[in-house]
Amino acid sequence: MHSMPTSIRRFPSAAANALLVLALALAAAAPVRAADRDGAYFSQRPDSCREFLRVHRSGERRPEAAAVRGWIAGYITAYNRQTADTYDITGITEFDQVLQLVEKFCKDNALSNLGAAMEAVTEELHPTRYLTRRQAGR
Repeated sequence: MHSMPTSIRRFPSAAANALLVLALALAAAAPVRAADRDGAYFSQRPDSCREFLRVHRSGERRPEAAAVRGWIAGYITAYNRQTADTYDITGITEFDQVLQLVEKFCKDNALSNLGAAMEAVTEELHPTRYLTRRQAGR
């Protein structure tokens, strides 16, 4: 014959469950940034805005210009992948228009770098981004 268990397994109280739900909600709501605790991160393309302007004006068929365009396209792709509620940060903006926005930022901030330019451009584009694939018509 089987004996009855001597201890009864207790489930967490309603208060403990509420605290757990609250902690999970707060963690989910916190913004996530991939950087060190000072907000700094390494960029594979830390060129100055001054250098971007020189390369950009040299013509899009030059290897340096193609490399910069590729880096910007990669930045946009990573932004789309890592940003909540974002299918395409560029929305209705064409890639050449994105380059014009980068160019304008760099003209106004020649001592800055391409990473800062892209942060500013994506911030500007954020309100008009496509939230979903359906919204983008894809």
